[in-house]
Amino acid sequence: MNRWLPVIVVSVAFFALSGCSSSESSRKGPTSPPGEQDRKVGITQTEKTFNPSDYDDEIEVIQKQHEFERQRASAEHQQDSVVVESELTQGFRIQIFATGSFDEANAMRQTAVQRLTEDSVYVVFDPPFYKVRVGDFRTRVEANQRLGAISATGFADAWVVGDKVTLRRSVRVQPAANTRKR
Repeated sequence: MNRWLPVIVVSVAFFALSGCSSSESSRKGPTSPPGEQDRKVGITQTEKTFNPSDYDDEIEVIQKQHEFERQRASAEHQQDSVVVESELTQGFRIQIFATGSFDEANAMRQTAVQRLTEDSVYVVFDPPFYKVRVGDFRTRVEANQRLGAISATGFADAWVVGDKVTLRRSVRVQPAANTRKR
């Protein structure tokens, strides 16, 4: 056994060294083919031969697209527009719930939003209560007319209260007669 030990050590060392030499050549990376070094060009040479007008076709396409968008926007601008104006004023709402808990008020608000899809629903904090209110009514008569329908959807304890309301109205805006040309 002692006689074979030096032979084993020498053969392991031989295989290890031959394996290292092959991995060292693979770490160098691929060698460039002959003549490729001649193709490498410095930045100064590239700058001298660069011609930006080779890319003008792309610029023309983009300019045409921008011009088309300008014409379309101009045509849309010449049409009438409808704008919603809001005004905060004294009016009436229908109160459907009051609680001392913010979470309960928001839960009731979500329920009201699901049941009363055509009305605005608000949570108003009037210390120490959170109040859930519905609608924006200019007069008490309008609020009373809506009260019956709201009571029928499950809010039997609802009543009309005075409150600041947001009145919205649609206003048609006509284009100006003298539009500027660019």
